[in-house]
Amino acid sequence: MSLIEELPDVSSASDFTLLEGLYQLTVTGHTKDWEFERLNNAVYERLMSTYSSSDNAGVHAVHSLVD
Repeated sequence: MSLIEELPDVSSASDFTLLEGLYQLTVTGHTKDWEFERLNNAVYERLMSTYSSSDNAGVHAVHSLVD
């Protein structure tokens, strides 16, 4: 069972858990899977909600590298 399937809802997962899951999927080369997309989106949304609009330019640059 994958890390994502163990998490009933990524919105309730800790930041560490999301980043660890994203890292593990990246290391194993599963960056085209739906699990990676789900985690990537959750991490991206948390970054967007954490930083003010003046800081979002850097976050957009990081997100575009993954696309």
